[in-house]
Amino acid sequence: MDPSLPLRGREILVTREAKAAEIMADTIRKYGGIPHIVPLISFRPFEDEMESTYVDKLKSYDWIFFTSKNGVHFFFDRLKEHHLTLAGSRTKFAAVGEKTCDALKEYGIQADFVPELYSAVNFSEEFLEQVSEVGKVLLSKGNLAKDTIAVRFKEKGITIDEWITYETFFPKDHVRKLITLLQDRELAAITFTSPSTVKRFMKIVREHHLEYALEGLTAACIGPVTKEAADQYGLAVQIVPEKYTVEEMIEGLAGYFTLKDKREE
Repeated sequence: MDPSLPLRGREILVTREAKAAEIMADTIRKYGGIPHIVPLISFRPFEDEMESTYVDKLKSYDWIFFTSKNGVHFFFDRLKEHHLTLAGSRTKFAAVGEKTCDALKEYGIQADFVPELYSAVNFSEEFLEQVSEVGKVLLSKGNLAKDTIAVRFKEKGITIDEWITYETFFPKDHVRKLITLLQDRELAAITFTSPSTVKRFMKIVREHHLEYALEGLTAACIGPVTKEAADQYGLAVQIVPEKYTVEEMIEGLAGYFTLKDKREE
């Protein structure tokens, strides 16, 4: 096995949304792996019944929080629908993770706060420690996102509105491909980038009685929240990167197989 290509010949399942999956697949190929893209989730705009209220109050918020790049893109899509801009606003912006910061930059915005660790819990704790006068907060989120941040801020008496700007749905056009891949038992590893991908994956596995096909598969999760979902289904997760990014997860997968190959020499 070429040490510079630790994933050479290994087939890796990519379960994330199609557009982002292509970038992830390129990273897998860089290590010699063979990616199989099977998008188990996708995203679309969500019509929040409180949207008009949030829009009317938009420039009264002192902070706007984003925990994902989807939260950024769908938020600005909604503003465009309402012919609104934040130009000239004194609002500050907080973002969880590098990808979320990069998404903000596409709209000419530099995040004013980014936590060291990319999780909702760490975000809340670090922000509240570092920002003394918070004011009013708006959080752009998906319909399946937990209310961890909102609960913590409300406990501190801080006004925070949660605007659901997008929703997760489960495309059906890739189910047959996933079933075939599992039945063929050629996969070396599965990757999960959210609890939703885990839940959708296991729903298909159970509906088609494919539990046997999971034996011997290596599982990688992007972070502890996703791992927790995998644990609940009894999946044996071998890789969770310290930094919650796709690049770090694939690097961790490559490191795992490098050690595995050395043990088997």
